[in-house]
Amino acid sequence: MRAASDPIVRCMRGHKVDRNMICGTVPATDKSEDGNKVGNVHKKLVKDLLPSVVVVGLWDDELQAIRQVGSGFVASRKNGLIVTAGHTLFNMDPGRSFGKPLFGMKDAKVVIGLIPDNKENNKIAVFRYFAEIVAEDIHNMDACILKITTKLENDVADAALIGGQSKKLVQNFQDELLPSLKITSRYELEQSVRIIGFNQGGEGRLEKGKHVNRSADVVQGYICKQFIPSDDHSSSSGDSSSSEGVFAPREEIVINNCPTIDGHSGGPCVNDEGKVIGILSRADPVDRGRCYLVPSSEIRILINKAKKRGNMRY
Repeated sequence: MRAASDPIVRCMRGHKVDRNMICGTVPATDKSEDGNKVGNVHKKLVKDLLPSVVVVGLWDDELQAIRQVGSGFVASRKNGLIVTAGHTLFNMDPGRSFGKPLFGMKDAKVVIGLIPDNKENNKIAVFRYFAEIVAEDIHNMDACILKITTKLENDVADAALIGGQSKKLVQNFQDELLPSLKITSRYELEQSVRIIGFNQGGEGRLEKGKHVNRSADVVQGYICKQFIPSDDHSSSSGDSSSSEGVFAPREEIVINNCPTIDGHSGGPCVNDEGKVIGILSRADPVDRGRCYLVPSSEIRILINKAKKRGNMRY
């Protein structure tokens, strides 16, 4: 006989049914030992997600320095694919230079830093890989897909030492043991979310652009709107995703009460289960507590494109 507290019952035909669905009740909150279980869903701790979140840097081989910094996450451990914001690696300013990869720099590369999955220090990233852009749709979404290509001989903490390291090709991504995050296109208004990334604001102590922060942080907010510019009557009728030199996103998810800072761009926005619903694209120019995501439904398009293209270079 099932205990009275068991939420699962069987009908006369033997089908399993949730008692709460029949009665229209909500099960009481059941906290686990870590106090992190809400209802029947375990809330994924940020510390468990950090090994999948990466620092993305635009490395200038001539100057031996990182010129731009953003965030991202590992989307496929099998293929070594990373998702990040497009504007970190592409010129997205309106004009003739719009869409130039690596801002047109001849000696630029994409360097990837990640947080080692160990117990000693699981919050500070080290630079480990170089990657190439393998998929983008800059006119329609502020996102691109990177594929890891080479690995530094040793993990590097100081960005200035990246250029002095020898590197080798990565041929089997399974050997790299890259933890990845799952993505989901499902979300609800008022749903609580978290954005994880690498804040490059300097914390009021460090000069912007002179230091690369490798310590991940998290901001929280909630989903307040699905924004489809083509449905907004205030949008200019002349805007078009096919127009040269114009960024016209098809869809964005709006997050409120979630202040973001330079460096968070491309960082994954996750739900309580730790699944990615989108990546950070931009902050509202007026309300700094409001920000915009590239939805996972758009990101999936790029991931599929990247898998088909294989090693195509930009």
